[in-house]
Amino acid sequence: MMTGATPRVSVVMPIYNGAEFLALSIDSVLAQTLPDFELILVDDGSTDGTAEIIQRYAARDPRIVPVAKANSGIADTLNRGLAVARAEWIARLDSDDLMLPQRLERQLAFFAANPDLIAAGSYYEIIDPAGVSHGTRLPLPRTRDELAGFLATREPLSFLHPSMMFRRQTALDLHGYDKRTEPAEDADLFARMLATGAPILIQPEVLLRYRVHSNTVSAKSATRQFMMVAWTYHNFHAARDGAPTLSFDAFVEHQRRRPWTERLALRIRLLSDGLYRRYAAALVGGHKATALAYLAAASALRPAKALRRALRRPAPIGVRS
Repeated sequence: MMTGATPRVSVVMPIYNGAEFLALSIDSVLAQTLPDFELILVDDGSTDGTAEIIQRYAARDPRIVPVAKANSGIADTLNRGLAVARAEWIARLDSDDLMLPQRLERQLAFFAANPDLIAAGSYYEIIDPAGVSHGTRLPLPRTRDELAGFLATREPLSFLHPSMMFRRQTALDLHGYDKRTEPAEDADLFARMLATGAPILIQPEVLLRYRVHSNTVSAKSATRQFMMVAWTYHNFHAARDGAPTLSFDAFVEHQRRRPWTERLALRIRLLSDGLYRRYAAALVGGHKATALAYLAAASALRPAKALRRALRRPAPIGVRS
């Protein structure tokens, strides 16, 4: 059910068999200090109790918009949410994550202070399936100078999708999420947003509790995801240089033909990123010794990144630079 007035924010939540944590995620949205939103719950053909939970909440709160569809994957599900959304701003949330109460209010304030932004994410807290905290992550770039540094060094950017808020019309103008880029459909969309010339930054406030499951990390899927991100930013920079872009298969073949030093550098980056992901999964799984081993290995492979992580401190909120 929809209210008559256009909401300020459309929260889009794709769901597939998310019954275990769905009610908690919905409750975190309903508890926002900014009440002027709609919550679009897109059920991607779930076979557990997801549909019943959605209908129960939709009957209680007119801001909830239930959408049911046949199972077709994350990109199609997100695009359905974009098509239904009515607000200027899209806020993303997954069905196992939690918004902190001031998230929507604070993100809108960040955009008001930085009107040239096309999208923004935030700092976030890592939690395990029981909701226990395992530390805070402070991703980059937080300023325009930091963004320029990433672009100058051609280092791929990685924005945590459930923390993001972005302009709905921009996403629609760019034809939304591209199914061909799964499981890196979010990296692809944000790279295309950056290609418009508008910046994407990280708001230096913890606004999300991001749930990590120790049994959901697949080395094979993680490697493909990281390769897809590398391909996305290869094409991003190629287009900026006026050079031809490549299909994913052509990119993989291109990597195989590069000098061994360049191939090794890519493999080290992919391995390091995978180890950081395994570190987080082991940490929330209670395997501290294993987690520290993963962290040490990831840090040894890319000491410069490890140093940046160690020295990172919150940047001033709302400051343009």
